[in-house]
Amino acid sequence: MKLCEFLRPASLPAARDNLRELGAKGMALAGGTALHFMQDHTPVTAVDITHLGLSYIRPEGDFYRIGATTPLADIQRYRAPRWAMHEICRRISTHQIRNVSTIGGNICRVFPWADLPVVLLAMNARMVVFSGKEHEYAADDYFKTQPAKRFLHGDLLSEVKVPALQAHHGFGSVKVVRTAAAFAMVTIACVLELDGANIKSARVAAGSAIPFPRRLPSVEAALKGKEAKTEVFQEAARKAGADAPWRGREGMSPDYSRHLAEVSILDALERAATFARGRAE
Repeated sequence: MKLCEFLRPASLPAARDNLRELGAKGMALAGGTALHFMQDHTPVTAVDITHLGLSYIRPEGDFYRIGATTPLADIQRYRAPRWAMHEICRRISTHQIRNVSTIGGNICRVFPWADLPVVLLAMNARMVVFSGKEHEYAADDYFKTQPAKRFLHGDLLSEVKVPALQAHHGFGSVKVVRTAAAFAMVTIACVLELDGANIKSARVAAGSAIPFPRRLPSVEAALKGKEAKTEVFQEAARKAGADAPWRGREGMSPDYSRHLAEVSILDALERAATFARGRAE
């Protein structure tokens, strides 16, 4: 992507106005770490949104509100009693990249290797989009197709609302990489709600080894109502092959990708169950 000019609007409405006027010749810009992967060399004007007050993490009721330009490093460092987002952010790329890469940039245009969409699907997050007024989209709706389509006419992601983990809820994630800074070979995230020894509800999502991040409904159905134990997790993980077209990449065959996903699902479920057992409130 070739940037030919920069605009620095003073407000979110002004930024939206700039983008609407520019049309295809404009692009919202925050960290800019994804520009390397945009091969179109058409000149565009960058609309800088880093000074609009959208960098924050605020607990509010049953959610943590994360501003769209919040760097991943800030999310990685943040700690709170019912918070788990730091677990995946500390495993994204290098610390230098996390200092500038933002949560909004990671989910406004989803690349095949993206980790955060997987986590936000599992956690049932909500995305807030500004189009003159604010609209909220559940993760299942927001990630149904490429989110970049939502922003073609100047609308902007302003905030991500991540549910605080409630009592007896546990979060688990696994990111498999060849080296620490490499793109994921497979990413798995899950949230389990336990009722005593049994699983009351489950949300399980996958990415990287499939064309686009998505939930795994067959895995979720195999968990609901069952005892939270290794044998149940193993059986549920075997259902993953029915939910997604696992693809070969980086020297892996599709069968190997599916097997890697199954092993990673088992690990993530074990972590989530352990987490949930320790959460009485």
